[in-house]
Amino acid sequence: MNYDLSGKCLIEISGEACDACLAVLPNCAAVAEKFALKFIKISLDDCPEAVQTFSVDRIPSIVIAEDGKIIAKCSGYQPLEILELWVEAKLT
Repeated sequence: MNYDLSGKCLIEISGEACDACLAVLPNCAAVAEKFALKFIKISLDDCPEAVQTFSVDRIPSIVIAEDGKIIAKCSGYQPLEILELWVEAKLT
């Protein structure tokens, strides 16, 4: 896996043919920008080892990590407001 996981990151792990994944993508990008997090999108089609690395059991999976260490993880579509509240709670 060749992703720069240094610093605080918001990672969206998804599949290419997943409607929920496509729907949550702009929410993840907006929240990462709002909280000054590095945004990383990982496609399981291109990087199947992410399942093991991030213990993915459903897609989309959204991970907050710092220097590659998982701080928090949630799964499924998250509306923007809920995702913002979740990230804010996990970062404080």
